[in-house]
Amino acid sequence: MKKFILLILCLTFLISGCSIKENKLVILDNHNESNNKPSGIENWQFEATSQKDIIDKNKELLKKIDDSLMPIIVSKDYTSVFAIKNLIDQKSDELNSKVITGNMIQQIELFFIRPSTGTKKNLGKFLTIKDFQFDEEGNQLAFIDGEDNVFIYNIENEQLKKVLTKYKYRNFSSISWSVDGKRLMLDSRMVFDIASKEFISIATDSYTPFIKKHYNDNTYIVEMKNDKYDNIVALYNLDNRSYTQVADGQYMDSDNTSILYTTDYLQGLQIVNLKTFESKEIEKGPVYRANILKSTGDIIYTTTNPFFEDDNRYLLVTINPETMSKRVQRLCTPTYYLSPAEDKLFFISNFSENEISYNLINDSPELNIVKKEDSDLSKIKSIVLKMFQLDYNFSGSYEEYEKEAKKLYANISYPVPQEALNNKLTDFKRFNMPLPGIQKEPYIPPTLYFDSIIIKNSYASINIGRFFINAMELVKIDDDWFIVGFSTHPESQEVQEIRNIVQSHIKDILEGEEAKALRYWTSDEDNEFNKNNCKIVKNLINIKDKIKTEIGEIELWAMSDPHRAESPASATEARVKITVEYDNNINKYKVTLSRKYQEEFTITSWDTDPLSVSQLH
Repeated sequence: MKKFILLILCLTFLISGCSIKENKLVILDNHNESNNKPSGIENWQFEATSQKDIIDKNKELLKKIDDSLMPIIVSKDYTSVFAIKNLIDQKSDELNSKVITGNMIQQIELFFIRPSTGTKKNLGKFLTIKDFQFDEEGNQLAFIDGEDNVFIYNIENEQLKKVLTKYKYRNFSSISWSVDGKRLMLDSRMVFDIASKEFISIATDSYTPFIKKHYNDNTYIVEMKNDKYDNIVALYNLDNRSYTQVADGQYMDSDNTSILYTTDYLQGLQIVNLKTFESKEIEKGPVYRANILKSTGDIIYTTTNPFFEDDNRYLLVTINPETMSKRVQRLCTPTYYLSPAEDKLFFISNFSENEISYNLINDSPELNIVKKEDSDLSKIKSIVLKMFQLDYNFSGSYEEYEKEAKKLYANISYPVPQEALNNKLTDFKRFNMPLPGIQKEPYIPPTLYFDSIIIKNSYASINIGRFFINAMELVKIDDDWFIVGFSTHPESQEVQEIRNIVQSHIKDILEGEEAKALRYWTSDEDNEFNKNNCKIVKNLINIKDKIKTEIGEIELWAMSDPHRAESPASATEARVKITVEYDNNINKYKVTLSRKYQEEFTITSWDTDPLSVSQLH
């Protein structure tokens, strides 16, 4: 028996001794969820009053700050304050005007203040600071500005350094420090070495913890990747380099008993209790900012307003996590800074002339709205959001869908035929849903913006990027805007060229010019494709004196299914609806044209199934 016990102890020692190799944490799979909670976790909790004391200290310090400034950061030793002042900036206003839903930006002046001495240092002008964090020692503040540049300010020597410059399409939204203060993690996916100014592959260092908050003793709340490279929030103990996963997702905020996190980027807000590890859903939809108020325990966050009738497309929500009772305020922006004293929210507005704040003590907004969005632009944004809402959330019958679709889509014939309403109704009949599952993400994207928008009188052309359908045409009818075309580009040279080619081809058919009409296909008898196209055209020639033809909607496509062309120049394929009236019957066809390497379009096929023009895939 003694030998058996000794054997077990040896094996235990060997296993524990192999858990760390060359500074790399080796994760031993534990499929027993009941063992996920470490013993003694109750002893890790802070006293409930400790974080309230922090807020009280912040309040006392901020009494010495000029009322014309907005304090947003207090140093860890309560000796210094970072405050901002909003500036009027046309560039920011133009960028914000393209935001359909998402965070706003504004040019600001950033100040470093030492209240005890009254010194105030202007650190310069920046676009809105997206995120910031002190290193473990509290001597260095890292932050991301609205142009995706990364800066570090050293409090001791009062030096500001730009350590990373925006590069092409790189976008950052969150930042955190490594324990040793030598690296930064951006968006929980990119590790940046400050000394070498190089990125380190997360795949080779996936278990490195990046600090979000000092929790207790040598335990920290961190963001890191698990063995599948998924984002997780964890409690990490530096003494033995072990961690306990708390949540799948991205960290937002925490107090002494709970962690607030999103299940995905800007989506789905949850709070997890650190005593029980139980999560509670706070918000299913998009979340742009979120905080736990340390003084009250309430949660505040911004999300979209489900009613898109005016400029106030966002909601500020205050919620008691115990009772789940809510207080809601409609606003024109979701972007705010929480004052370190937790008495105010300072908002970044959609127009820099506007001043918006929210008094958390009185639970009331303080608004100075000087400028509002153009009515047409506001209505176009609303119709795009309603389109996504109908595409993603509708689950009723065809009759119910038709009723709702007619509020968003229309068919027009001028300047060229466009049939968005017919196409959407056809799609619903085919898929029994507005969009097939493969053509949409799990939820409505929280960030939507115009890559481009042109409004001319009662017509508008927009491009929202990223999506299978991105380029849209709209018209204003009786002061309401409707979507009429998807990738139709009615004023483009390409569409005019395509109409001319098809008109010439139909003229050959109606005049009985068989050789000209069939020149697009060889006479190879073994080629079924060519035979079918020749058969359709010959049949039309045989009844040429009894038919009337009309060229309908033209859609431009790129890379074939399922990508519609976001610009006429990118189009490699065109699909044209042809209506043929014969003996009081109407038959519809689809003519497809293609081109390579920006050459001229040429006809490639006739199809007796015109409904596939509207198909997404």
